[in-house]
Amino acid sequence: MNKKPPPSVWGSLALMGQLGFTIAIPLALGAWGGSYLDGLTGTKSLYLLLGLLLGLIVGVYGAYRLFSRFF
Repeated sequence: MNKKPPPSVWGSLALMGQLGFTIAIPLALGAWGGSYLDGLTGTKSLYLLLGLLLGLIVGVYGAYRLFSRFF
């Protein structure tokens, strides 16, 4: 059975950067979209919280898909 060589430092740093973007982008888009909807409807933070929650769920799912090849 062939062993895979350990990942390089740069490869590990690139993977951590991907993880950061995978979580941060949906979270930021959810916050922006929720804030925009709050402005349209006149609510204080209902849609902002829903947008953050949806962005977090999408980000965690994306992180799971990113790291599923290592499990």
